[in-house]
Amino acid sequence: MKTFELENEEGLRLRGLEFGATLTSLSLPVAGQRREVLLGCTDEAYATQQVWLGAVAGRFANRIGGAELVRGDERWSLDANQAPHCLHGGRAGFHRQSWQIKEREADRVRLALLSRAGDQGFPGNLRVTLEYRLEQQDLVVDFRASTDAPTPVSLTSHAYFNLDGHQGGSDVRSDIRNHAISINADRFLPTDQSGLPLAITPVEGPFDLRTERPIGQDWLSHPQQQQAKGFDHAFLLNGPEQAWAARVVSGDKQLVMEVHTNQPSLQFYTGNWLGDEHAKDDANYGWGAGFALEAEMYPDTPHQPLFPQGIVGPGHPYSNVIEYHFMRH
Repeated sequence: MKTFELENEEGLRLRGLEFGATLTSLSLPVAGQRREVLLGCTDEAYATQQVWLGAVAGRFANRIGGAELVRGDERWSLDANQAPHCLHGGRAGFHRQSWQIKEREADRVRLALLSRAGDQGFPGNLRVTLEYRLEQQDLVVDFRASTDAPTPVSLTSHAYFNLDGHQGGSDVRSDIRNHAISINADRFLPTDQSGLPLAITPVEGPFDLRTERPIGQDWLSHPQQQQAKGFDHAFLLNGPEQAWAARVVSGDKQLVMEVHTNQPSLQFYTGNWLGDEHAKDDANYGWGAGFALEAEMYPDTPHQPLFPQGIVGPGHPYSNVIEYHFMRH
């Protein structure tokens, strides 16, 4: 598998693969030591792991109910990889495709992908570019896409973070429930048992993350958490004027990560189905090894007319810019 490695003067180091435009490592100096903050596996295992470790989710991140698109008299059947729904674009979605490196510098790389009409059932030829950039203390993930026919598009990075660092061996990471989180959202989307969104709902109880609190506070006290085995929910962000979308503090209080995005929602996922995914450095990824903050469109928008619609068409290109900003305490 072809790889890329980036580094900047601030000490951020990023490693990834062309396959799935996958991020395999992100490290930075913290308290005099280099700290690995991404979960990952051996390069060979990315082709078979089932949890989107570090990969791009697309053509449509999250779920499309019934794995079907309907527009007027036209109907498209999508890959029902989480039957009966389509999850993250299907089993051979963008996380399983070979992107091409088009440009590379010391601190940035640009990759491209052509997703042809019919790919996993989706209409329209979609041309995607993705740039990973290291800018001072930031990892920037910059998606652009255009198409020749209307099609739903929602791309995101499915990186799993643990800000306490990767030490290798069986005692690989602290439980991410020791991290503290805040999300700038007054509303979220409860889900049914299959993961599809229900009505837009004001945040409450453990879902009220507007003020910083430990991820594990009141853990599994809410029926929605019990159903999902943790957090796996879309938080509807308050707007572009917000200072940040989410803020996470490591369990040891030495590292802070802020997420900035131009997307309307942030899927907060606590790795509820992580297992031993051929983890790197002889690591042991059990439940709670990492969390994901996926900046994206609302889930299931093709079947939710009251949601912002993630339809891209000729003359209406797609843009998603996500910034992960790191600060040492």
